[in-house]
Amino acid sequence: MKEKKLKRILEIIPGALSWSILITLFGLAIFRPFIAAIVIIVLLLYWVCRLLYMSVLLVMAHHRVLTQKHIAWLARCKEAKSDLRLDDILHVVLYTVYKEPKEVLEDSLRSLEGIDYPKDKMIVVLAGEERDPSSFDKLEYLKEKFKVHFKDILVTIHPKGVEGEIPAKGANATYSAKKIKAYLIERGVNLDNVVISCFDADTCADKNYFACLTYNFLISPRRYRMSFQPLPIYSNNIYKAPAFARVIEIGSTFWQLIESMRYEKFITFSSHSMSFRTLVEVDYWPVNMISDDSLIYWKCFIKYKGDYRTYPLEVPVYMDIAVGNSFWDTVRVQYKQKRRWAWGVENFIYVALDFVKDKDIPLGIRIKRLFQLLDGHVSWATWAIIISFITPLILIAGKLILKDSLVLFNLSYINSIIFSSLNLILILCVVVGSAFLPPRPKEVSRFIYVLFVLQWLLVPLTSAFLGSTPSLDAQTRMMFGKYLYFYATPKKRLNEEEVKGAGNG
Repeated sequence: MKEKKLKRILEIIPGALSWSILITLFGLAIFRPFIAAIVIIVLLLYWVCRLLYMSVLLVMAHHRVLTQKHIAWLARCKEAKSDLRLDDILHVVLYTVYKEPKEVLEDSLRSLEGIDYPKDKMIVVLAGEERDPSSFDKLEYLKEKFKVHFKDILVTIHPKGVEGEIPAKGANATYSAKKIKAYLIERGVNLDNVVISCFDADTCADKNYFACLTYNFLISPRRYRMSFQPLPIYSNNIYKAPAFARVIEIGSTFWQLIESMRYEKFITFSSHSMSFRTLVEVDYWPVNMISDDSLIYWKCFIKYKGDYRTYPLEVPVYMDIAVGNSFWDTVRVQYKQKRRWAWGVENFIYVALDFVKDKDIPLGIRIKRLFQLLDGHVSWATWAIIISFITPLILIAGKLILKDSLVLFNLSYINSIIFSSLNLILILCVVVGSAFLPPRPKEVSRFIYVLFVLQWLLVPLTSAFLGSTPSLDAQTRMMFGKYLYFYATPKKRLNEEEVKGAGNG
């Protein structure tokens, strides 16, 4: 009973903090504009420093990716000094599938077919859901079409309505991984030498991904205490998506670039890879939680008493920008996807509950990691709203009440610095983002490149409405016990006419 009460208190904390910050600042702006101006000055100064810091990390990460893009990773694997050899390693590539059209999976498997790595050392697993009546036939079709290219292709169908599970990706992946374990043991495969990659259905691997992954697995003395995280680049359908959706998803790529430089807090996200032995030891992905891709990191971190890290791989994977059937449907899809990502705030509750019980991890590390989790989610839910709405409100109230006050002058000056910094960052985004653009389809006009530059003007609007708002929504739902269901982001392939229409928007 005590743990249940503690869990409810922890669920309330993030949302209560976020709303307290916003309501307090809004109230001060109306009733105490002088105090509000001072508080905002401090916050904006902090934000300027943070923006500069993140910009430096973005440049460093961008340089890291570009300089190592053309390394002959397979040759490095053959020359690696390790207790294992290249031929010892077996890759399992697990695609979780739910209602994605076969064209999406065909693109993913075709990318796998074209990688620079021995395909006879790869087992592909297509993990479908019984909830999707078309799953088995669709996956069997793909198995027959592509099985000649790999060591084997397996099809698993996760049953619906299993007690203790929620209908989510983690439950599907775990069911499939247990089937894979039985398959490997039956054939006498040493699980220590198996690397599993859990991919979304739309994940297309770079041709050097598995060679890069293998090399880092071979040379690492801590390979069983490490997850391997590629950079997710949302570019599969970048010429087909509306401008605001492009900005949001490229922003997600930038955030992963920045996080990859902060090794002490970098965790798994979306498609990732790890030792199969480690996955078995931590009892697979969670089956009753939504944010399975990040929670697998925390399961490992707790299992190994803090002796676990995520290594940022030098080679990316390519994924889809979430789009709907129309502009407003895309807004809806983007909002629901970001709200699902923001539901990762459940990590704070999961980790805090364990940290209370587990005294083996040093107290300083526990406090630091919990603060990082809480700070990340509260900042996500508040900063864009503060900068886009509350700061202008305080400026307006200040001009009416404070008039020629020195505080108002300083606030206006610092706010101008913020927007000047944002302009520089937008230029940086244009430069960095251009490095990740795939070749332009012939049916898309060259004018699209002009739109790719102008689209960054949408950042303030998209940050507030499709950045902070979904996060605040998720925290509010958790605060009141209105638990979120797993939202499977729809994937689609557009025809030529739709491509032209999206490319012009």
